[in-house]
Amino acid sequence: MKLYLIITCFLFFCFAAKAQTAATVITPAHLKAAEDALVASGAGIQMKENISSMIKQASTGVPDDKKVKFTEIMAGFMNKYMNWDLLKDQMAAMYAQEFTEKELKELTVFYLSPLGKKLNQKQPVLFQKGAQMGQQTVAAHQAELQQLMQDAFKDK
Repeated sequence: MKLYLIITCFLFFCFAAKAQTAATVITPAHLKAAEDALVASGAGIQMKENISSMIKQASTGVPDDKKVKFTEIMAGFMNKYMNWDLLKDQMAAMYAQEFTEKELKELTVFYLSPLGKKLNQKQPVLFQKGAQMGQQTVAAHQAELQQLMQDAFKDK
C-alpha cells in the first residue's frame, strides 16, 4: 500500500510538472505574435527615446564642462547593450510568457488603431513627465532621505 501511494504521488508530480511545462511552451507563431505586438506598439522607438530621456535626466547632475562627454559615453554604452536589435527577441519571449498568442494579436490590433497610435505618440512625453515627477518628489524630500540614510548607515 505504501509503495502504491509513493508511485501515485510520483505520477501525480510528473503529470503536474508536464502540465506546467506545457503551459510555458512557446511556439514560433506565439513569438511572432509577440514581436508583431512589440513592433506595433513602437517598442523599439520608445526604447531609444526612453534611453535618451534617462541619459538627459542623468546628465542634469553632471558639471557643464563634462556634460557632452558624459552624454556621448552613456549613449554609446546604452546603444551597445540596450538597443532594440539586441533585445527584441528577449522582449518577445518575455511578452509571450505573459500573454497568450490571441492576446498579443489583440494588442497588435489595438496598437495599430488610432487610439493605439496616439498612445505610442504620447508615451515618451508621459515617460519624461513621470521621471520628472519622481525626481521632483525625491528632491522635495531630499533632507529626509539623507537623514534616513545617515541613520541607517551610521556606526552603532
